Amino acid sequence: MKILCLDDEQLALQMLEMCVKQVKPDADVLAFDDQDDLLDEPEQNGCDVAFLDIHMRGMNGVEVAKRLKQSNPKMNIIFVTGFSEYKADAMDMRASGYIMKPVTTEEVARELEELRFRRTTRC
Repeated sequence: MKILCLDDEQLALQMLEMCVKQVKPDADVLAFDDQDDLLDEPEQNGCDVAFLDIHMRGMNGVEVAKRLKQSNPKMNIIFVTGFSEYKADAMDMRASGYIMKPVTTEEVARELEELRFRRTTRC
């Protein structure tokens, strides 16, 4: 399973990456603090799940999710944010999940157990 993590705050990104790796130790987990770098990865190498912070400098997580969904409509998007007001936008996008910060391994495990779409990559 290939899992991407995106947050422009280093501490939040490290915490998210650590939680995902604890829940899925055999997964290929890649962490990004730049939206453009993350967007290049699934086009070149595929992706099953993307954990995206919503509130970021530049392109926000909802915009990133729209771009990811253009190339793979069945990609599982799980939004991670400290702001509850984005929940409606996330659900409009048919997101697989929504986690409020601070992230915990229990929340990550729950979201990964209840993915909307089956695995799409060969990882």
